[in-house]
Amino acid sequence: MSILLAIVDDKKINRQTVKEKLYGFAEISLLLEAESGDNFLEQLNKTKQVPDVVLMDLEMPGCNGIETIRLATANYPSIKFIVLTVFEDSDKIFEAIKAGAHGYLLKEDKAVEIVDAIVNVHEHNGIPMSPLIARKAMNMLMAVPMHAYANEEEDLPIKEDNAGISTREMDVLKELASGKNYKFIGEKLFISPKTVRKHVANIYEKLHVNSRTQVVNIAHKKRWI
Repeated sequence: MSILLAIVDDKKINRQTVKEKLYGFAEISLLLEAESGDNFLEQLNKTKQVPDVVLMDLEMPGCNGIETIRLATANYPSIKFIVLTVFEDSDKIFEAIKAGAHGYLLKEDKAVEIVDAIVNVHEHNGIPMSPLIARKAMNMLMAVPMHAYANEEEDLPIKEDNAGISTREMDVLKELASGKNYKFIGEKLFISPKTVRKHVANIYEKLHVNSRTQVVNIAHKKRWI
């Protein structure tokens, strides 16, 4: 089945540009489009079928993109939100992620990059980011003092306040935070995607969460990354 998509942008020309970019990709089907956050929330309340993924603009009159993501995520947790904007502001990146965004792309990104992001977030629970956005995010993370590992044993906790997360699980967690999928993580850490999935499941259980975004939020708060 096709991935059901929604586009939220206050400018009609922007919505049309996105639709033209995605035209011809059979894996995606446009379910609805909205001219504002308020209009999007209204449509969600009326529709019988909610989108799988939403491409969300940030700067809109009324309810802006970040607040719309926050409100919609609370009521429709199954929806994955990808910010699609012209803004590269670092504060907006993390505000969007904290609100529940699963990805952050720029409107100038190519069609194939947007499609890959949609598929990634829907099928692999990824956190896709444009390269420029990812660099900004990593620069901000690198500015945060790193906590030294308590020891180098792979399967032992690396610090006291880490909910029992092992060194290897922390390696996986860091890659998750940068938006990598299981296949990429496995190749980088020289383990199989199945093993990556097992580590992720362990992380979720230890942190009592059920989404990658929640893992990243906790990791930032505890300054693990």
